[in-house]
Order: sequence, then structure tokens, then C-alpha cells
Amino acid sequence: MREIKAFPQLFSINPSTEEGEIQYAITTKNNYFINERWGIMSLKNDLEKIVHPEFVKDDSETLTAYSHDQSFAPPSKPDFVIFPQKVEHVQAIIKLANQTNTPVIPYSSGLNLHGATIPQRGGIILNLSRMNKLEVNEEDWFVIVEPGVTYKQLQDNLLPRGLRLMVPLGIPPNRSVLSSYLERDPVMAAASFEYGNYLLMDMEIVLPDGELFKTGCWNLGGRPGGYFGPGVNMPFRFWTGAQGTLGIITKLIISVQHLSPVRKYFFLCFDNLESVIEPLRKIQMKEIGWECFGLNRFNLSALLTDDWKVPESFPTTKVASSKFDQLLKSLPAWTVAIGLTGSTNFPEEKVAYEEEALRQICKDMGLELLESLPDNPETNQIFLEESLRSWGILKKFCYKGSVHDLSFKVPFDKLPSMERLMLKLAKEGNYPGEDMGGYFLILERGRGVHIEFDLHCDLEDKQETKNVDELWNKSSKDLLEEGALYDRPYGIWSELTYKKASNYHHKIKQLKDEFDPKGIMNPGKVYLNIV
Repeated sequence: MREIKAFPQLFSINPSTEEGEIQYAITTKNNYFINERWGIMSLKNDLEKIVHPEFVKDDSETLTAYSHDQSFAPPSKPDFVIFPQKVEHVQAIIKLANQTNTPVIPYSSGLNLHGATIPQRGGIILNLSRMNKLEVNEEDWFVIVEPGVTYKQLQDNLLPRGLRLMVPLGIPPNRSVLSSYLERDPVMAAASFEYGNYLLMDMEIVLPDGELFKTGCWNLGGRPGGYFGPGVNMPFRFWTGAQGTLGIITKLIISVQHLSPVRKYFFLCFDNLESVIEPLRKIQMKEIGWECFGLNRFNLSALLTDDWKVPESFPTTKVASSKFDQLLKSLPAWTVAIGLTGSTNFPEEKVAYEEEALRQICKDMGLELLESLPDNPETNQIFLEESLRSWGILKKFCYKGSVHDLSFKVPFDKLPSMERLMLKLAKEGNYPGEDMGGYFLILERGRGVHIEFDLHCDLEDKQETKNVDELWNKSSKDLLEEGALYDRPYGIWSELTYKKASNYHHKIKQLKDEFDPKGIMNPGKVYLNIV
């Protein structure tokens, strides 16, 4: 008999039922019932009245596919997977879920790899990939996207118009833009105040009771923003990082930027992260460039390995590469990339004076400023492309098939100590330090830094997977004790963070209870597993 997790509080055993034909009587006015073969038949019938029956799935293969991702989060099956196409569909499903106390888990591309959409308590997976309309405002430089709009789809639409979307490094091409921005994936231009922050604008939300809510002037009706255009609003902070626990965003307005015809990348090579701090601090004090980030030799080798391809799905099959092995031996420990971008007016002049200032800093500090890496003349062009279509770095998955990242934020000067701690933990956990990927991204001209360390394993190797799982969990705890901030609260990071901030956790739970009193929206996520 299939375990039904969605409505445990609604079922009671019917003692009159004959053995071998167990049924559950449900004490609700809707008189739903469940049996061992067909599951929640009345609920399924009602869902099929909202969307066409072909978009309501409950076969074993589909449910198993949605029960896990490549993370270490334990698998759990949903009861249904639904594919709505309109906001009215989403509203109707949420209202039905409220009537039956059914958990609802919004799902867009499935390319969040941290267990965020695994249905811990069963219920309905709401796959929003069919909602993939977008609208571009070329005059005011913003786009309106639905949850199914992907990075590749949107960027391919913008670039021919002379516009660009700010993108995070290592984002899959089929990742939902809306979900990615809501999950706070940090864009590569995060060093810049203007072009790396406050890119979210107004939004349309289906609240946990099924009502529709729009922020800002958009709420007055008509086109987004009315005569005043969309604006940056503070309420969006309620829904960022919330993993669908406070409602479902069905439309999001995002600021996009001019695609300058003049762009350049420059590179600085370092033997260690201690040497990085002072030069980058001086560069950021001068506000040079939009992008400023670093890759360790493992990640840079993966990016430059031309016989590896970006996987179509994750996890993937590992692929041996002599080119990767060669690069791993020849590249510096860390390479910092600095991207200069021309303005709308006088783009050549802006890049020229930023380049002059950058060269002067490097001269004063005795650093060699490179336009391409030695023996890799294509580096500059690769980074220019990566700043617009930033999925090339995902070739790193080809090394072992799966990647388990530790991503967090710290003050800039703590960058070296975080690497030292990770290398120490890796050694203690019998994980080769040279197999650990590293990436850091300067935030707001050096106010902070976003860091990612990657642990690789072959999921077919059970012992290796167990070792990496244990190392990932221990590292998560020890990095937090060292001062790491997990601002994207997935899995154990949520539990660890809220134990450190009990008052904040209490307020988060109060907010959840106010927005979602029945606790149907992705229960068990964001705050501790208390409903």
C-alpha cells in the first residue's frame, strides 16, 4: 500500500472494511477517500477539472523522479505532479489544497540542487515550467518573466535587442530566472552597487490562501507600474529565499542593463588568498569594473577544458580528460578576473580610464596584469561569453558526476581563513584538497564576499559518497562557527542558522503562520521542521 503523507490528520481507519481492501474514511465535507490502488481519487478528479488530465501525473515513474535531486537530502515522493499554465490554475489549485490540507511545493526548473523542492510530507508538486511567457520593455530596461522562463531563453531574447540580464556564475541554462533571483543566486556584477544589487522590482504573487497580490503601483491595475513604471519595493524581501513557503511568485519584474559594445577582462594570478586581499581592496576603493571574482585552479581548469561539455542534467556521467589533468598542473592556485564594461554614452572612454587606473594599482603593487592567461589565449573571450551565458563552469560536473557546494558569505578579510579551514577539514576527512573547487565573488565594493567550495563524488561509489556527505555536513557546521553566513537556508543550513538566531527563527515562524495558517506551502522548509 502506498504511503500517503499529504493529509495524516484527516484520515481514520474504517473498521467495517474487509481485510485486503483497506480504505480510509475522511471526515471532511468534501468526502475525499483513499484506497490502496488509486490513492486520492476525488482530489485527482478535482485537479483534472482545473488543468487537463494529461497534466496531472501520479504514476510511479514520475513520482520517483520528483522525489530526489543530487543533494544529500533524503528522498520523499509527492502524491501528484501538476503542470499549470495560467495564474488562475495556480490559484484554483492552492484553494483546493487549503480545503484538503494538502501540501503544495512550487517547482520550476528542478535545477536547485539542495533539496529545496523535495516534498518532505508528500502532497502536490506544482511544476510551473509551462508558465514561460516573458515581456521585454526596451525603453525602460526591464523584463516581466513567469516561473518557466529560463536563463538561456531570456538572455537569447535580450542580447539581440542590445540588453543583458545580470547572471550568476555557474547557473544552468535551463534554470528558472525567477526562482534563481528569488533564491538569491548572486550575480557576477555583485561588486557593483548599481548593477549587482536591487535588480528585483515588482512581483505578482499567489498567496497561500489562493488570493492574488501585486506589489507597488502594479497593484493599482493595468500594466506594471502604471505611469510610474515598476519600482524596487521592500516587500519582496518576504519572498526571497522562502522556497515557496509564503506563496508562489507567478510574475517577476527584473531590471536589465544596456549591452555595451566595449567590454574587457583582465586577470591577476596569485599563489594564495592572503595575497589577494590588499590588491582587490584598492581596486574596489576605485570602483573599477562591474565583475570581480576569483577561481581556484580546479574550477578554472574545468572552465577551460574544451573536451568537456556542459551536462544537460545533474548528476551526470563522469568523463576522463587529459586536457583537464594538464591544466590542473599548469594553472596558478587562484586567478582573479576583473570585467570592465562601457557605459551607454562614451563607452570607450569609460573603459579606458578604468583600465588606466587598474594598471596603475597593479604597477604600484608589483603585480602583472594579464589580458589572457599564458598558453591559454582564448581566456579573455571565454570570460566575456561567460559573463553573459555563465554555464561553462558547469563542466566541473564531468569530473565525478556530482558536485556538492558549500556557499556562504563572510567579511572580505576572512576569505583566506575560510579556505584554510576547508583544506584542514578536507585533509581530516581524507578528501584530496586538490579536488576541491573554489570560487569567490566580491560584494558591494568589498563590503563582503560570497564564497563557494565544491566537493566532488561519484554517486555510484557508496563509500566515496558517504565520506563526502560526512565532510559536507561537518564543514557546514564548522564554517558557521568560523563566521560563515548561510543566506540561502537549504536543509541543514537552515537548522544551523536558526539555532544561532532563535529570535529571528521565532519571527520567521510567526510570519509563516500569518501567511500560511494551514501550513500547506512547502512544509518543513526555511524554518525548522515545526508546523
